[in-house]
Amino acid sequence: MKQAYLIIAHKDDLTFRTLISMLDNENNDIFIHMDKKSKNYDEESIEKMAKKSIIYHTERSNVAWGGYSVVNAEMILLRKATEVGHYNHYHLLSGQDLPIQSQETIQKFFLKNSDKEFVGFDKDIFTYGDRVYYRYFFQELAGKRKSILKSVDKFLLKMQKKLNIKRNENIEFQKGAQWFSITDGLARYVLSKEEWIKSVFKNGFCVDEVFLQTIIINSDYTDKLYYSKSDGIHKNKNTMRLIDWSSGSLHVFRYDDLDDLRKSDLMFARKFDCAVDERIIQKIYEIYAN
Repeated sequence: MKQAYLIIAHKDDLTFRTLISMLDNENNDIFIHMDKKSKNYDEESIEKMAKKSIIYHTERSNVAWGGYSVVNAEMILLRKATEVGHYNHYHLLSGQDLPIQSQETIQKFFLKNSDKEFVGFDKDIFTYGDRVYYRYFFQELAGKRKSILKSVDKFLLKMQKKLNIKRNENIEFQKGAQWFSITDGLARYVLSKEEWIKSVFKNGFCVDEVFLQTIIINSDYTDKLYYSKSDGIHKNKNTMRLIDWSSGSLHVFRYDDLDDLRKSDLMFARKFDCAVDERIIQKIYEIYAN
């Protein structure tokens, strides 16, 4: 059974094109959501890159850091992929991720675990209530930047708390990594909950790290997780992605990290940036492209 790769990207650069080249395999279909803000993006030239995979482009939308638009882009990708067919797993990647195993190894691993859900959970106790209990009216416009709109949202958050204007109090929430590899069954279950997702999470803050985990813990899919949601020691293994937050911010891999990347038994890694270190991207391609 084939794998579906769902890519959320915001720019067409060496990292993004290397990812496409490394995923180009007869066992994979590739689905791309390119941020609408990315100008002069040539879909046809990207589709011509694939010699073995089929590349599908979704409708494009504006995606803002921290906004519900991130969840919307994920839903667009899931909808497109499930319309095309049934897949072993649906793998959500960013345009700054790369595989760190051969395609043969990745395919064998996910076929062996074809009934497992690879979704990350931070911890059992949910301590991010501000993200879902209150509304952020300007997050889609403000994004990551410091601005007057950010200040207005902070003021409105204080007022909501002061006036006890709270929502979603009867829902059990959980948080974890945005990136996932989920089965066909869970992908279609998530899509069946789309209206509920919108009603609960729209106008929230960074809810791309909350909505899927919340759906899972309120369903039977909890029993299908590769690692238990409470097993905090396997934080990277439960998504099979090497992501380094040890410094307090997301680490961008460099050539000096090559040994750690090669020693890893995980399937994917992020983050790579050709503007920071192009050599590591080229080396990963040399080692694992097939």
